[in-house]
Amino acid sequence: MNNKYTLKSLCEQYDKIEIPIIQRDYAQGRENETKVRSKFVEFITNSFSTHKAEELDFVYGNVREENNKSTHTFIPVDGQQRLTTLWLLHWFLAVREGRLKEISGWIQRFTYETRPSSHSFCSRMLNESFPSECLEKVDEFIINEKWFDTEWKNDGTVNGMLRMLHDFAQQDVLLCGEATLDELVGGLFSFYLVPLELFGLSDELYIRMNARGKVLTDFENFKSEFYKILKDYPRLDEVKDKMEMQWVENLWPYKKKNTYVIDQCFMNLLKFITRCLYFRQAKPRANKYEEDFLDMKLLNIVYSQEENTDFLIFALDIIPIIANYNNENLLWFKDKPSTLSDILATSIQGGKMEIDMMVILYASLRYLSNHGNRPEIKGFIRVVRNLICNTNDKSERDQPRILGSIDKLSTNIDVYEVVAVDGFNLEGLRDSQCHEEHFKAKIRHEYNKVEELLEKIEDTPWFKGNISNLIAGTYVSKAKDIKDFDWAEEKIKAFDTQRLECLYNHYDEMSQDDFSSVWGDLLDSMLYTHHKSSARLMYDDETLYSKNPAIISLAVSYMDSKEKDLEAFLIKNEKRKIRKLAQNYQDFGEIRNVKKQLFLYYVITRRLMGLNVADFFSNGWRIGWLAKEKGFSSLFNLGIDGDPWFSEPGHNPIFQTYGSQFRYSWGLNAEHALPPEIVGNGRPHNTFEKLLDWANS
Repeated sequence: MNNKYTLKSLCEQYDKIEIPIIQRDYAQGRENETKVRSKFVEFITNSFSTHKAEELDFVYGNVREENNKSTHTFIPVDGQQRLTTLWLLHWFLAVREGRLKEISGWIQRFTYETRPSSHSFCSRMLNESFPSECLEKVDEFIINEKWFDTEWKNDGTVNGMLRMLHDFAQQDVLLCGEATLDELVGGLFSFYLVPLELFGLSDELYIRMNARGKVLTDFENFKSEFYKILKDYPRLDEVKDKMEMQWVENLWPYKKKNTYVIDQCFMNLLKFITRCLYFRQAKPRANKYEEDFLDMKLLNIVYSQEENTDFLIFALDIIPIIANYNNENLLWFKDKPSTLSDILATSIQGGKMEIDMMVILYASLRYLSNHGNRPEIKGFIRVVRNLICNTNDKSERDQPRILGSIDKLSTNIDVYEVVAVDGFNLEGLRDSQCHEEHFKAKIRHEYNKVEELLEKIEDTPWFKGNISNLIAGTYVSKAKDIKDFDWAEEKIKAFDTQRLECLYNHYDEMSQDDFSSVWGDLLDSMLYTHHKSSARLMYDDETLYSKNPAIISLAVSYMDSKEKDLEAFLIKNEKRKIRKLAQNYQDFGEIRNVKKQLFLYYVITRRLMGLNVADFFSNGWRIGWLAKEKGFSSLFNLGIDGDPWFSEPGHNPIFQTYGSQFRYSWGLNAEHALPPEIVGNGRPHNTFEKLLDWANS
């Protein structure tokens, strides 16, 4: 533990206390620091009124040896503001009691040696005469003295000192009350002294601790208030020590470029940790939750609990360990962090934290806190990632349940042993994903070398940790059966690792270029939904379409076909479907199912007209329809089944592909219409007959 000092004992310890030129002006006295100054003055007066000794944290500095090491000068690196305020307080009370000469022997060792104007002012303050009655308007009295140099008004430190003395004079306790010089000198205010050379600290840290500027004032004020919250915490001295030393080092890599402060980094991480601790103890489904996670009242509620403060300390201590988790991609946000190290950096640097990122980082901290840095943490993080990324409801109302479940899960060293237990489920996290994690955990235990394959598939952006449909595709082939797959325990015994790998490889081939080569072949599938009321056909949600049962089913068909070329398989599959339609329709023009109509249009475009996928989906994957106009002609003659706008025979529409919005007011557009409907666009005569001939070839 560092030695405790008062201003008097510090001055007696060294030959000189010298404020260096690199230090900023006396900021506590600045005109725009009224709030900070008034709080500190209030703190001083309360101490005198209650006669309660107070600690002013740590003062750091270097010791310079001169005159063959016979003279020792202490140079404050951090603590100048507090030392200057204490110097002024001693001066004020000494003048009030007529004892200035009595203390001048030791107090004059405190000096702004490298600042001529500040040094000269302080020297005059100790060597001139001051009647006690001058203190009522002390700043005016000093400025009006003959020895006062008007140039000193341009010195920020001198102005700050005068302003602080003025504020002292407004306090009855200091001006004529209970405050005494003896009590002050006797140790009412003390601090711990830390000579930096004892810790082998570099000049870089000297710069760090001296280049904080105005931020230091705000942060020091915050720390003072925060320490009051932790006044009964048994490790408070440890917190204070780490705040000034270890955590500065831990947070330093995350500071903004060309700045030398970590204050905001600390506040950002504190905000994140406080938010998590708040929600894990909040009531689920409440009507309202707190929003300011740096509010002192909320901080008091959270960190009045010793276990929460322990967790905060741990989170700040463990930063260097988490920073090394930079190899495994966890998330799929565009232009967003993906590794655990990246997520940590986003939190510390104040970036936008998606709820998935928050839960993953919090879960990692919980696991490390419970078990230390073990290799099993990778599996734990993976399971948490899969669960949270595939849970739809992650609103604030559900976060208490989610974080509570994360706490519960993190108590286990091997996550897969827990997940493999029959009936595994976690409150607040999607049931179907819990079931999937259970199934995969059982597979891990049952089959050798399956982990690498499972993780490879999980990590693809197409699946984002949810591979249920792909696994189901190894058992069944139809889209409906994949969607309704029964995850019975006996299915584990029938699992085929090679079939899963083969299916994934075929799926991966289909996924190239955003599945563009197979979009048309999926028009007549559950991937698309016919919205009758709005005259539109829309594919499944963008975040889900890649694992839609229809796509998986097509991949299964491709795999089982034994075709080595995707295009050859698609042509063969299209011919088969057209021949099947011919069994039910003598004339394809009578087809009223909109999905089948569009599928036929797609095959005509690609196989009879020889055009590309892009020629058909010229404006996107969504399709709407408008009433016919001149220049467009439909191949169908009985309308669209069940569509309120186009259900009458002869009212067949013209289809239009669109990217994001579809408006009737835009009218028909040849660039967006399907090629077989544009008059004079090379559509073959007797189209359906030729299509059937092609299918039978």
